[in-house]
Amino acid sequence: MGAFGVQVLLLLLAASALAADSLPAASAQNATLAAIPASPVDTGDVAWLLFCTCAVFVMIPGLGLFYAGLAESKNSMILLHTCMLLFSVVAIQWSMFGYSLAFSDTSPSMLLGNFEFAALLNTMNSQNKVAPTVPNSLWALYQMMAACITPSLWIGATAGRMRLLPTMVFAFFWTTLVYDPVAYAVYAHNGWLHNMNLLDYAGGTLVHMTAGFTALVLALIMGRRVDYGEREYENHNPVFVYIGTGLIWFGWMGFDGGCAAASNSRAVNAALTNNLAGAIAGLVWMGLDTLVNKKRFSLIGYCTGAIAGMATMTAGSGLVQPGFGLVFGVLGAVAGFYTIKLMHYLRIDDSLDVTAVHAVGGCLGLLLTGIFAQYSVTAADIPLDVKVTAGWVDRVWNQVPIQLLAIVVVAAWSMAWTAILLTLINLIPGLQLRVSREDEIRGLDESEVGEQAYPYVPVSTALVEKIVASKPVERIDV
Repeated sequence: MGAFGVQVLLLLLAASALAADSLPAASAQNATLAAIPASPVDTGDVAWLLFCTCAVFVMIPGLGLFYAGLAESKNSMILLHTCMLLFSVVAIQWSMFGYSLAFSDTSPSMLLGNFEFAALLNTMNSQNKVAPTVPNSLWALYQMMAACITPSLWIGATAGRMRLLPTMVFAFFWTTLVYDPVAYAVYAHNGWLHNMNLLDYAGGTLVHMTAGFTALVLALIMGRRVDYGEREYENHNPVFVYIGTGLIWFGWMGFDGGCAAASNSRAVNAALTNNLAGAIAGLVWMGLDTLVNKKRFSLIGYCTGAIAGMATMTAGSGLVQPGFGLVFGVLGAVAGFYTIKLMHYLRIDDSLDVTAVHAVGGCLGLLLTGIFAQYSVTAADIPLDVKVTAGWVDRVWNQVPIQLLAIVVVAAWSMAWTAILLTLINLIPGLQLRVSREDEIRGLDESEVGEQAYPYVPVSTALVEKIVASKPVERIDV
């Protein structure tokens, strides 16, 4: 054998020895990998929450249609447009730092999260403590839909009066200073209301109360429409209202069902209860319209009532027995209907009745949850080592005071920051909040969007111009 052959043989022998030496290490590594526990991600829960996320997104264009149908034709396009614009604004805020402020797990504060998940870092391969069977990234996406639709609720209060660019700026900072801290307090693992055992299943405080009380402040600060009280405003397209209600109702099942963060009986209970509340509330509101307002079987009344019933049911949908959905729905419809009459009596111009439906519905629902929540529901699908509570039906007498505390704090927080932000934004050149008198008369579709929903149908402003010419503009400057 030549020298070359000897070298090859020695190399082969050395390689065999190295391979033999590496076998114990490889076996140890395999044993270590086998000892690592399987990921807690549940594929069924992931699939369910992905569906719910898509369903909640559908609510956003649905809300745009609902509002556009309720408004006058000259202000319909801007409402459709604003809903999607605010989706983009809030989605960017949420991905930059909003989700982290609202749902971080490691913040020592009871008031606000840290930047653990800023830019959505560390969300793909981790699970949130409040949603332990799905990736953090999916929980962030689902909660993003709720964050995006909430500002779109309050735009109805000033329909036809508020400029588009300041609305977008306000929505960005409002989400940061109002929505995110409330989300952390109510739902985050270390949030102070969460640790007090506040009962709010799907956002009675976070969505409806924050949006509803913001709408009230907007209506007060922006002032009345130039022809308020001088003529009847027409809901220009009941078909839009009908389609929008259907899309919102569909999405709401995903909204409430998804808050279980799992495909389980609690999700079913939430969707069922929500449906019952919406069904009976629509009938009650329509009946009140017939008896009190002397209308016929109004489609607008039915749809508005259904939304009011589901808004009232949101806080308790996954915490009470399904039959109580009928109680929530009836009381929510009655309270919302007569709140609108009170607002008209006080001459508060909430254009599309956001305060009555969402602020009143959210507060009422939170109180009713403190009364009707039961251990048989609140403990369902919950680990045995997790503390749960209930309401007065199960003799937990301190629950309603906790609910009342949350109502006062969230209402005050939302209203205070709304007033502060509106005042500051209005001082910035180019960001004045209210449109000019002339633009309000001809409509914001033309003045703000530059496009019209019905380009071949001329918009008549003669009546408005005649009314405005006969009286000074009523307006409360910021």
